[in-house]
Amino acid sequence: MTELFFKGLLVGLIASSPFGAMAVLVIQRTANRNLKSGFYTGLGIAITDTIWALIAGFSVSFVIDFLREYQMVIQVIGGLVLFALGLHIFRSHPLKAIKRFKQKGSTPLQCMFSSMLIAFSNPLVVLAYIAVFAGINVIFNIHHLWSPTVFSLAFFIGATIWWIILTNLINYFRHHFNLRILWWFNKISGVAIMLFVLISTIFVIVNGSPNI
Repeated sequence: MTELFFKGLLVGLIASSPFGAMAVLVIQRTANRNLKSGFYTGLGIAITDTIWALIAGFSVSFVIDFLREYQMVIQVIGGLVLFALGLHIFRSHPLKAIKRFKQKGSTPLQCMFSSMLIAFSNPLVVLAYIAVFAGINVIFNIHHLWSPTVFSLAFFIGATIWWIILTNLINYFRHHFNLRILWWFNKISGVAIMLFVLISTIFVIVNGSPNI
């Protein structure tokens, strides 16, 4: 059971570390708002990834069937939402964003749930986790729930550790950012997210959407 825990911890940490659109969102919110906003955004992603990992571990048939049937719809909606988010970040002015945030604020739960919705728009994550679990010989049994509980808890802890590290690192340098740096940061972050969506779309058009 200890080995299973450390497997989950390692997979959760490694799976969260690639620099993708979600990492850009976490960094952007930490830099433009504060540490709490960035962390809770990462926490929402960690929760979503843990749910995807559980689905992959169980390979729950009805969930897989649902994702397979509506895969294209989910991806299109998710891509549009993500592209719109990138465009919004690109067009946002840091001074206005800071003033608006100080006036209205953004609760931790809002940051968490918004990132969960965006992260849920990529069901192909299940494919990656199925491949990883096959490689490390992790298979869940519906009749023995202790193993998936330990693994998913460890996975969540590992993913959360990564977002703690990343947000604290960005927050440490955030106080050295001036408005011009934040302006350029928003432009680069917005373009990075939109490029991520465009490249993913081109890949699907050329090669077809991978089957779940």
